[in-house]
Amino acid sequence: MAKKNIWTIPLNKIPDDMTVHQYILQFTDIKNKIEQFKARPQPDYLELPFNFEFEDLVKSVKEGIDQFGLYSFSYNNGLKDILDNSYISSSLTWNPKAIDKISDNPHMATLGSSILDSGSASVYEGKKNLKNTYNDSYSFKERTPLANHANIKKLMNTFKRTIIRSRISMIVAGKEISTKGNFTWHNDEEIYINLRVNIPIQTSPNYFIQILNSTVDDNLKITEFELKKNFAYVYDSHKYHQAYCKKLDSLDRINLICGVSPWFDFDPDEQAWCSNEFYGEMHPFDMFAKGLITTTVSSA
Repeated sequence: MAKKNIWTIPLNKIPDDMTVHQYILQFTDIKNKIEQFKARPQPDYLELPFNFEFEDLVKSVKEGIDQFGLYSFSYNNGLKDILDNSYISSSLTWNPKAIDKISDNPHMATLGSSILDSGSASVYEGKKNLKNTYNDSYSFKERTPLANHANIKKLMNTFKRTIIRSRISMIVAGKEISTKGNFTWHNDEEIYINLRVNIPIQTSPNYFIQILNSTVDDNLKITEFELKKNFAYVYDSHKYHQAYCKKLDSLDRINLICGVSPWFDFDPDEQAWCSNEFYGEMHPFDMFAKGLITTTVSSA
């Protein structure tokens, strides 16, 4: 592996008008590292057995939902009303310095802002002063009370990389809109910046993930897969994707979605983001498979 801390980025060196990951993309060689991996064939997703006290986790998640609540996303285009409370969430991380926030409730911290056009934190071109907004994904690293609840806290402690913008989300059963073909299409940052680990808590064979593998044209190609209990998943969420329900179901679908920074770890003593030994050396999917993201999964 390469030497650790090739890059050290103190928070106080990042300009006030720039997000952490914008700074990393602009002032390190990470773009070159990413391009090298993009030249190699990679799967759209990876499914691995989830080795954790699953029923205890389910119990804690449901207790946490009852105690801290679930909320709709908020956008500047009224999408909250369009989704008809069919997709609701509660934040696992928050940013105490957040601006343009939709609420002082930390459990709504990752659920939108007044400048958010869609579900995507990766859409920030042309926008200014995004530091400490929803789009500043690396600023969401403080755990919420929900994240510190019982076995959710125990799970969060299995992560070996810094956890960033994360949440628990529910597709509410019995909502016709969740069966439509354009339910929640969006994309997120590059997986080298934000690798999102999906852990199904409650689900049924009707709930799927779709990934768009082409432009919207006559040759539309979609990868589709079911997220099953007792497994954990990573997939290329930089491609347009959505969670949806194939047909109306009587069971709410609940997923735990942990975003992690695979190549940069936060040093709380130095108040700095530091590249780790996997930076530019190992694909985030391989890190996941080797138990280098969370110790609850490993293909070894």
